[in-house]
Amino acid sequence: MATTRTWLSVQETAERLGVSPSLVYQWCQERTLPHLRLGTAGRRGKIRIDEADVDAFIAASRVEAGQGRTPVPLKHITRK
Repeated sequence: MATTRTWLSVQETAERLGVSPSLVYQWCQERTLPHLRLGTAGRRGKIRIDEADVDAFIAASRVEAGQGRTPVPLKHITRK
């Protein structure tokens, strides 16, 4: 028996992740975020992202606290 999938637009995915749509497009271009490109080849068409893939992306992006790593100083912050 087939399960029903929920397909999200780039805008819906961005809202769910709390990021900009341009970042979602970047992740799709880099193939970091699984997606479907519907329509003609190239940049035309629509991108749809499976809600389950968004959930997996969130889980894979999780950084656990207290892993014993020394924090890397931020280069753009200078101390006087």
